[in-house]
Amino acid sequence: MLRTDTAGEKAADAAFPSTPTQDDSTAPSPFALREELIDLLRRDLLGPADGPEEEIPTDSRLTQRYLVGSLAPGGCPPDAAFIPAVPQMDIAEPNTEADILSLAGTDDPDAPAEREPVLVDSLLPSSAGFSCLVDGDEQALLVRTAWGRYERCASNREQEPGGDASAEVWKRIPLTPEPVRLPLQEGEGSLMPASGQPVHLCWRIRRRDDLWFVTLFLINAWPKKNLKEGSCWIFQVEMSAESEDGQQRPVFLQRQAAGMGDHSRLDPDECREMDALALRYRHCRIFGKGHGCAVKVQRQEDDAPERARLLAADFLPVAHVPGQTPRSPKDDPRLEGIVLDMKELASLPREDLAETLERIIQAYAAWVDTLPAGLEATDFAASAAQAQADARRSQRRMQEGRDVLLHDDAALQAFRFANKAMYYQRIHSIYAARVQGTTPSVEERKRLLKETDQPRNRSWRLFQLAFLLCNIPTLADPLHPERSAQGYDAVASLLWFTTGGGKTEAYLGLTAFTLAIRRLHPDLGGLDAEHGVGVFMRYTLRLLTLQQFQRAAALICACEVLRRQAPQIWGQEPFRLGLWVGSHSTPNTLESAAKEKDKKHGHSFGGDSSVMQFSTCPWCGAPISTNNIHISKGTTGSQRCLTFCGDPDGQCSFSQAKSPQEGLPVMVVDEEIYRRPPALLISTVDKFAQMPWKGEVGMLFGRVTGHCSRHGFVSPDVDESLGSVHRRYGQIPEARVEEHVWLRPPDLVIQDELHLISGPLGSMTALYENAVDTLCQWPLGGRTVRPKVIASTATIRRAAEQVRRLFNRQVDVFPPPGVDSRDNFFSCERPVDADCPGRVYVGICATGRRMPPSTVRVYATVMAAAQKVFDTWGDTADPWMTTIGYFNSVRELAGTRRLVEDEVRSRLADKRPRGLARRTLGPAEELTSRQSSRNIPLILERLTNTFSATGQRDPDWKKRPYDVVLATNMISVGVDIERLGLMVMLGQPRTTSEYIQASSRVGRSSRAPGLVLTLYNWARPRDLSHFEDFHAYHAAFQRHVEALSVTPFASRALDRGLAGVLLSLVRQIDVPMNGNKSAKELPKHEDLFAEACRHLLGRASTIMQDNDAEDRLKIALEKLRDEWLDLIRKRRDVSLGYVANAAASGLMAPPDKTQEPFSCPNSLRDVEKTVTLLLDTDPTGLSPRGE
Repeated sequence: MLRTDTAGEKAADAAFPSTPTQDDSTAPSPFALREELIDLLRRDLLGPADGPEEEIPTDSRLTQRYLVGSLAPGGCPPDAAFIPAVPQMDIAEPNTEADILSLAGTDDPDAPAEREPVLVDSLLPSSAGFSCLVDGDEQALLVRTAWGRYERCASNREQEPGGDASAEVWKRIPLTPEPVRLPLQEGEGSLMPASGQPVHLCWRIRRRDDLWFVTLFLINAWPKKNLKEGSCWIFQVEMSAESEDGQQRPVFLQRQAAGMGDHSRLDPDECREMDALALRYRHCRIFGKGHGCAVKVQRQEDDAPERARLLAADFLPVAHVPGQTPRSPKDDPRLEGIVLDMKELASLPREDLAETLERIIQAYAAWVDTLPAGLEATDFAASAAQAQADARRSQRRMQEGRDVLLHDDAALQAFRFANKAMYYQRIHSIYAARVQGTTPSVEERKRLLKETDQPRNRSWRLFQLAFLLCNIPTLADPLHPERSAQGYDAVASLLWFTTGGGKTEAYLGLTAFTLAIRRLHPDLGGLDAEHGVGVFMRYTLRLLTLQQFQRAAALICACEVLRRQAPQIWGQEPFRLGLWVGSHSTPNTLESAAKEKDKKHGHSFGGDSSVMQFSTCPWCGAPISTNNIHISKGTTGSQRCLTFCGDPDGQCSFSQAKSPQEGLPVMVVDEEIYRRPPALLISTVDKFAQMPWKGEVGMLFGRVTGHCSRHGFVSPDVDESLGSVHRRYGQIPEARVEEHVWLRPPDLVIQDELHLISGPLGSMTALYENAVDTLCQWPLGGRTVRPKVIASTATIRRAAEQVRRLFNRQVDVFPPPGVDSRDNFFSCERPVDADCPGRVYVGICATGRRMPPSTVRVYATVMAAAQKVFDTWGDTADPWMTTIGYFNSVRELAGTRRLVEDEVRSRLADKRPRGLARRTLGPAEELTSRQSSRNIPLILERLTNTFSATGQRDPDWKKRPYDVVLATNMISVGVDIERLGLMVMLGQPRTTSEYIQASSRVGRSSRAPGLVLTLYNWARPRDLSHFEDFHAYHAAFQRHVEALSVTPFASRALDRGLAGVLLSLVRQIDVPMNGNKSAKELPKHEDLFAEACRHLLGRASTIMQDNDAEDRLKIALEKLRDEWLDLIRKRRDVSLGYVANAAASGLMAPPDKTQEPFSCPNSLRDVEKTVTLLLDTDPTGLSPRGE
């Protein structure tokens, strides 16, 4: 089940007290306001808006008054004569332009959409119902129906303008017929529940395996010729079924979901996973299948899990998905008194630390002991035993981590460093967000920091501390068998926790520990660990990378502050953070950085890079402008791009006054990152593609030949050689390039959002991972050290298979899920209430109506309803004032943007808001791949702006909040803005994982309970199916997450990527083949080529488990070797380089030259070559070329 962790946000909530317009004692809670908003939506979309006997002006188009829950005339009950369908497209709203929102999409959000089949008839529904299973011992069911009709009549309330006569209106006539006793016997039939009303209750009953299979429908049988006549429609349709005695006995039985039955024919791993899912979600049952509607189920707590008491048709389904909060002493008294305060843990004596950690472990052990209870004699026994074994393994790892801290002085010192760094990071992040963009006085800063420095703001969540404990042994001991075992015997840790649950802070804490333990062992294995990349953190999406870079910056600032306090312990080299992404986001060279710096930071579309990755200081929140960025180019300068805090008082530790030589410890220019490898490097996986193209990449893995005190490290592909001297220049002293030992490669590799590494991108990433893993290895004591691999995600299936193919390691999932999805010890599902509001999903499916008008209606309704709540309750309703729109493609987004800025704006300004509020909209913003990298930080910052209860608009547009932000899957990961509470999804996202991730961008705080509206496209069968199974689907999200596909050694992946991976290894594995001109030196260094092939073949053997495929790979490698040697022979009179330049021809070819043997991609998304087709419209095929 999808969960939201709200307890962790309570600390931040306390740091940002709200300022409601009314007294706190009278203002409703945010939870209550969300319920009020849902009620307004229900009244406007389903009705009746003005009570059961409402009146609607006759100048209103009655058939369009309510979007859902109505049945058009024209239904044909099973015992009626067949009436041919008559095309009635004119009942739908006029189609004045292409209906681009009803187009089907592709897997690529930027790809053009495909048209749905053209409708030949109006599909306005005239019937709706559901199917279910009933206990075979039952004799009958009691079926209740109700609906409303509208008739023209004189109003009881309104008068004609200028006269005494009553106005003519549409008046609602509520109809609630007597319940129907439906005998359970095979056959089908129908009857009219209300005399004189051509509305039929129809049924079909079958007997199978001692069960009744029942299908019920309510059909509007008014003649279809009256389609335009509003009085022939029925609205607010209701239908329910229960036991015949009306006592709502549990007579309905669970319905088996597709794919959830017998798994014996699946492969063993898939079978075990399906059984484990059935175990964990055994409390989530499916009792009915909707037809044109969803099915609402009523049960009681003491009912048998497989039984329900009442089923009802639901045309506007609302699912309250519970949240989860950390386990507390109230849940387990054993946790009473444990220390989670980072500040306290940083100074806790060894014995006291061991005691508090032991109490956590013992509490977990006691929970593990209870796992199989009550399941020993069930079909779930084997799965429960496996779940307990997995939990025992985590318990042993935690115990090992505690023992390491008890006996290893260096590990304990690094643990204390990590806690203190995380303590600083938490306090300064909250403080910086609180004062964002302002410069309070020195006294005010001290006061605010003191207010923020509270235990609630600096405490670990239980699972975060446990995860750190589990991974300490493998980082404290480089030769630990789970880290450095060869082949598939090593273990990768997968942090599997809910979105918004705190995964980022968990691995940031592990990052701080890794950086500290490296500095405490600076020359282990004869390598320099004070310099070089210690942690390599990778992401897949540009927006996610930029967001996490900003979050990680506060941690590195904290580490640097601690280093400055004790350089004798933590070294003279600053801790730095590097952002290594594509040239469309950050500059590759200092020269291009200087040019980009001078550009205006206005809104623009395109991929222009920027050195301005911060608009405010991550440490103190002071504003940062281009004036705070200093770029030094050329050999006479330091070749640095420094970003200083803009604090005008110079009090910040990273202002120019306090840190003139370093500024903020961040680097965003590739040239600088290569020369001064940062302690923490954040990148996109796409950047791996640069390994064969740039020899300097080897320096990120420690392959250096020398060091220049002015410019940093050098390698054969750098235009500086050993022994060269840079003369004194002004105040800059003379610098010499001197020989230097290799740097220690990264000890920790973190892959966030693992679920995004799938499909073609996943296969290419896994192929290049062969090179990354090899380059991170180093010798120690006659053995080979491998990096520790951490992955994290909130949504994944077949994790073991994916990790094996991606990292060639076993997987250890933490926390183990246990036997119930509602409790994994570290977090527990809480009932939906004001303290834990969870997230609410609302399903909207306007069958038969065009998508553009439906989209306009939904956006206008929800924004007007939010305005009404805001007008009533002020700032407390701010979370729902910004609407986030989610789309499966840029095409759909573009169409909706036009609608929002035109029709939605007009509707909101209408003087007849139908009980809601008028509203003035500002321009819509978008977050898509079309957005410039320089704009993204500004948009994210502006999203934090709140609406003013006074209604005044800030004259500075940057400080105004957004009314609407439209986004594709770019927003689905990495956006963590607590004030957002409302999202409208156009269509069901293509995967359940995407649905969970995207919808979790809202409702990340108990102050902003999430509300997600999904407008289903009824013309897409998948959308309609999700709507009809709405409640069952939302009760068990994780059960429906799709398995991922990663095939690194598939034929097409090898065609596109094998040459690049091979060249990456040969060029970067050692320095002799690193320089560009060394491509011609292969005959002298065939041992390096053989070593590269050995690594590839060894990994392929483990991953593929296919001897024939391994043989094909070996042949392909030999062919590439022969091609390389042949090129050297052919060009012996011309210098051969890896990359062509003025002095050499090139071995490598660009990705579009697929016919070349060494065609290498520039991006891991370069999977297939783009082909331009010229279509010949001449049926003879004889049209002249060019016509």
